[in-house]
Amino acid sequence: MTRKILIFTMSENQSKYETERMIEEAEKMGIKAERALYRELSFDLVLGDSKVFWRGERLGKKNLLGVWFRVAGTKSGKYVLAKDMLIKLLKKEVFCINGEGYLRWQRMGKILQYMEFVEAGIPVVPTKIFYTVEQVKNSKIGEDFAWPIIAKHEKGFQGKSVRKFENEKEMFRFLGRIDEKNLGMFLWQKYLPTKWDLRVIVLGGKVLGAMKRSASGSEFRSNYSLGGEVEKWDLSEDDGRLAERVANLCRLDYCGVDIMKNEAGESFVLEVNRQCQFKGFEESTRINVAKKTIEMVLNR
Repeated sequence: MTRKILIFTMSENQSKYETERMIEEAEKMGIKAERALYRELSFDLVLGDSKVFWRGERLGKKNLLGVWFRVAGTKSGKYVLAKDMLIKLLKKEVFCINGEGYLRWQRMGKILQYMEFVEAGIPVVPTKIFYTVEQVKNSKIGEDFAWPIIAKHEKGFQGKSVRKFENEKEMFRFLGRIDEKNLGMFLWQKYLPTKWDLRVIVLGGKVLGAMKRSASGSEFRSNYSLGGEVEKWDLSEDDGRLAERVANLCRLDYCGVDIMKNEAGESFVLEVNRQCQFKGFEESTRINVAKKTIEMVLNR
């Protein structure tokens, strides 16, 4: 029976680049890799003999080399639960990439990350969390952080939820547009004016490489998906150790750690992405992330 690597996604189009690259590199190595959809999973939960199936085929060490998960988000969270059940049932037989991290943190939003980071002594951008509009108005955040300030949703991705307020008037206008019950989902942060950051990929506990992402034109966000320019970056030993500390703390086999510097050159961890895309990274660094990921699976 041919053993394969399954890459789980929500749809045929999700993580298209990453999935196709994994399949391509696996084929070169004589290995089968295949896209799998979360909805194709099913489970038998029986005392002493629970099973996980994909397309009706029971999964286990006889037919699997490893499993890699992409985003499993739904409003109900049903596929997050499916991912976690698969890991719990197969972790003794099959290498599930980031399995320990997923089981420890079912959903790893930015607020939880920041709490874990500061508890571990990892530097983060100064941040405030509020739950009422009155708290924001009484906070004197403009005096503490100085204008402009940043607000970002704790479940935001690709920079799409990040907002910059130049003054109190802009901030109050934003507060008037959102439902107060959602206010506690935002991080309010000091603005770092450097307009670039670093994406560091850590694989198997070691830094694989880094790229610099620079905001383009009047855009203040540096995300590649928003038109940010990317280039290879020679990572310092200190920043490399910082990224590896984050991956180790979060128990992640594969992740992207975002680091930003202030004008004095001090480094701050913005977030860790345990399902980070790597198209811009491969293009800018010429590092074959797909091949390295497959090699990590084979070496486990």
